[in-house]
Amino acid sequence: MSVTTRNGFLKVLNMDNKVVIAVAIVAVVLVAGIAAVVIVNNGNGSTTSDKSLDCKMRVLGNANMDNYLNDDDVKCLEQYVKDIESGKKIWNRVDEPLVDANDDGIINNEDVALVKKFVNGQSATMYYLDQDGTVRHVPYPLTGVLGTSYGICTEWSTGIDMAVILGIDDKIKYVANSDIDASNLDPALDPNISKYKSFGMKTPALDVMWADGVRIMMGDHPKGFGSYCDTAEALGFTIIKLPLNRAVNKVDSLDTLITLGAMYNLQDKTKPFIEFMEKVNAKIAAGHAAGATALSYIIPYCAPGYEAFYVDAHGSGPMTTADVTLLEKLPVTSKVTTTAADGFDEMTADQLVALNPDMFVVAMFAYASDKNVTVQQYQDAFKAWIQHGFDKSTAGKNGKLYAMPFETCTLAGYASILVLASKIWPNAYNEDEAWSLMQEYYDNFTNFKGDVKNSKFAPLVYSELNA
Repeated sequence: MSVTTRNGFLKVLNMDNKVVIAVAIVAVVLVAGIAAVVIVNNGNGSTTSDKSLDCKMRVLGNANMDNYLNDDDVKCLEQYVKDIESGKKIWNRVDEPLVDANDDGIINNEDVALVKKFVNGQSATMYYLDQDGTVRHVPYPLTGVLGTSYGICTEWSTGIDMAVILGIDDKIKYVANSDIDASNLDPALDPNISKYKSFGMKTPALDVMWADGVRIMMGDHPKGFGSYCDTAEALGFTIIKLPLNRAVNKVDSLDTLITLGAMYNLQDKTKPFIEFMEKVNAKIAAGHAAGATALSYIIPYCAPGYEAFYVDAHGSGPMTTADVTLLEKLPVTSKVTTTAADGFDEMTADQLVALNPDMFVVAMFAYASDKNVTVQQYQDAFKAWIQHGFDKSTAGKNGKLYAMPFETCTLAGYASILVLASKIWPNAYNEDEAWSLMQEYYDNFTNFKGDVKNSKFAPLVYSELNA
């Protein structure tokens, strides 16, 4: 089984930013009338940048800044144009970055007309804000890019998760073998694995994939797509710069999925997920309000074949791994600081224990998605890791040693984080309710059919395994 050695995340690629309308928009290159799409994730090196929005939908034209692109935005824009014409309003790009649907610097009826095209599913150019706050554009709808003949390439299994929610997972053609080889993916989650081909993320044969009908490529490794975006663009690929497995400038995989829903004109597929996400967020907030005591944490990182000890934390760059951003939705604070750009750093077991956090939450990578790993092996690997001295730590003595599969730390994490919370703060979070919500996620948004309590996706508690 192959796994990613994540030291490669330290390199980031700067892209030319369009801050105001005086800077030209990056061109969409068309080949034979068909655009292909690459989803990439490249940090811009800023340590303080925050390009997040109050909403997850990052499409220009989402005038009311909610998580949908619909008739409400048309009405909002129509009123906006009237207010500008009457002198009641002056547009402020900083405060309302999504109002200018066609990104021409003017709010008028052309913006209204464009959003009406989006709502009606008509072909148009769609503009969006990438993770660096730069305006980019894609051909709309992206379903037209795929048509009946073309497929998708994704670096990470997160791309497959998104494709499942959008109902286009049958379009996946290639998966990078740096995540986990396509032949090893678990058919319980990915029943189409026999159709997947593997590619070398750092050395892709782009011309071969193009000839093989790939038109959409999704990835976020700076030494992968980040190193050959220009080459891909020259071949006709359009770059969608949004994250998959990490948060960049506080833009995360949820932003990507919800924005893709609009780009593909598949918001009917993302709407149930948005409603689920909002329901889980409300439960998390309720737990905070119920007085869940704030705890310090460390997230060690474990993968098959790893002999060294690593830790996930906030780094010196704009990228943060999804397990960190997910866990920090709960009342926790990190005991780790690092100068690593991506926050992924090597430490010894003794160093980690000496930091004396209230709890350890181990990120178990490649255990949930690999068909060769059983539930028992997942549990045994966690126990073996803990017995390197973490069981003797203060967290160990207090019964606060936990694990979560790293693969569930993006979209699926919204299902499992409440289960983990119920284990940590049983008085603030209801465990039965948390398991029910996790089951709901896997029933409705994945191909998995089974009991999540007895699956490789379930959060683990060391004291329970040894009981």
